[in-house]
Amino acid sequence: MVTSSEKRISERYPIAEVADNSGAFHLLINEALHEISDIQDVSVTGVKILMEMPLTEGSQLTLSYQADDLEMSIETEIIWSELDDESGLFLTGIRFNPIQTDLSTLFFLAFRKQLDRFDKGPHILQS
Repeated sequence: MVTSSEKRISERYPIAEVADNSGAFHLLINEALHEISDIQDVSVTGVKILMEMPLTEGSQLTLSYQADDLEMSIETEIIWSELDDESGLFLTGIRFNPIQTDLSTLFFLAFRKQLDRFDKGPHILQS
């Protein structure tokens, strides 16, 4: 009999490890790591960030996350990148690899945890 853990095709990451750690996010661009410090929005399929430079639409990049003893990475695609007149930086839409659904969920949780650290105010829904 084959157990479900023997059928696993991706590494297992306990959700508690991702949710409890505040780590660092990086994009690997031309063999150099660029820290992501300004997260604008996140979903389970991708993230919107501010970058100092524009990124080419369609570029395939690696996104990594590291906190304490947890390290993970996911393949991504740049969907769009445009100048934000207000900040002078580039808003950039990044899509997580749709095949890596387990990692997409973990990156969503890690990004969400970072956003929640800075978003302690009440949430008011507009009608």
